[in-house]
Amino acid sequence: MNPGVIIFLIIGIILGMYLLIYFILQLINNFHKKKAELINSNISVENIKLEIEKTILAQKKYKFDEEVKLKLEIEKTILAQKQLDLDAKALLDNYKTVVKESLDTLLKEKSMGFPWLVTAISDYWENYDKIFASYLEHKKRPAIVEAGRIKKIAEEKRLFKKEFLTAKYIIGYYEALFPWLREYVGFNSEELIKSIYNDTPSEEEDPVTFYMATKGEFESLSVSKRNQKALDRYWNRDKDQWQIGRDYERYIGYLYEKKGFKVNYHGIEKIREDLGRDLICINEHKIEVVQCKNWSSIKGIPIRENHITQLYGTTIKYYLEQIRKSQNIQIDLFPELLKKSNITPVMVTSGDLSDTAKEFANVLGIRVDKISMDKKYPCIKCNINFQTGEKIYHLPFDQQYDKVVIDISKGERWASTVIEAESYNFRRAWMWRPNPNVN
Repeated sequence: MNPGVIIFLIIGIILGMYLLIYFILQLINNFHKKKAELINSNISVENIKLEIEKTILAQKKYKFDEEVKLKLEIEKTILAQKQLDLDAKALLDNYKTVVKESLDTLLKEKSMGFPWLVTAISDYWENYDKIFASYLEHKKRPAIVEAGRIKKIAEEKRLFKKEFLTAKYIIGYYEALFPWLREYVGFNSEELIKSIYNDTPSEEEDPVTFYMATKGEFESLSVSKRNQKALDRYWNRDKDQWQIGRDYERYIGYLYEKKGFKVNYHGIEKIREDLGRDLICINEHKIEVVQCKNWSSIKGIPIRENHITQLYGTTIKYYLEQIRKSQNIQIDLFPELLKKSNITPVMVTSGDLSDTAKEFANVLGIRVDKISMDKKYPCIKCNINFQTGEKIYHLPFDQQYDKVVIDISKGERWASTVIEAESYNFRRAWMWRPNPNVN
């Protein structure tokens, strides 16, 4: 064999051995690396496992702590509620004792009742006025006449307050016993008394002053301008239910007078004694007994049948009082008797009737007129005194307003403004006269 070939083979074998050894060493090195990585990986898994176990333990501890706290709060709340119950029971027992003592006192003093209480209050106010009267009598420059006048007023005020408070408490007592009574009158006694009291003008003071912002405003305006301003403010001011109802009755009365009826404003004059007759309207041919209900702005509910039956009943009473005095009449004869006497019960309302109320009205022969309130109607009454020929106009807040009946055939009229009334040579009804007894 050629020596060159042998040498080449030997070198090839040596290189092959070297590469084999190198490859084996690489495998061993890779093995150790993989082994190290696997060991590190196992350590990480263990760490994660430990972290998870720690988190679970922490959550369990937190949940346990919260349950303990909640339990403690519940126990505290239960204890507090028990204490509140005990306190409430103690207060209730004390209240029962006080009420029982009060009732026992009222029962023992039932013969005195309201009169005793209102007399005590009215006496207090009388004594208060008399203290002032005494001061006027004994001051450096005595005002004897004025002191005497105040004493007289004090006595009148005492009687008035006694009657006023008696009526107020008794009506309040009835309303407390029978709350359903308010459905029939539309508002409570407190509102009624307040409205009547505030709307009753003083004989010594021009009612126009009530509608003036200040005394200066009153004095700065001419008579015509301040009368007109007062009238404008009368219509624009807020009103309670009684005042709204009164204005509606006046408006309906105006419509009847315009048709030639003589109108008796029975409801306004008699207040709660009107028996459901707001207006009694009479002409040559017929009589209409009218009940007015301006419920579209007051109640917002339909007229019920009880109002229809009340109107029918009060019409029968009017017939018995004015037409036929005998009481021995069968009830089924009344519809025909009213018809023969030309008496018609009329329900005038700005609202609607319930279906049952409509049926009642139809059966009982009650006419229903639906009329909305018109605040722009000519509300100034221009009246002529036929004894003196004096021409006087009355504003809605003047004292005699509701007693004045306008007769067109005699030259009387209505006016929308003060200027219009004065253009027909009418003057204002109220005339201020100074008190000559005042020092």
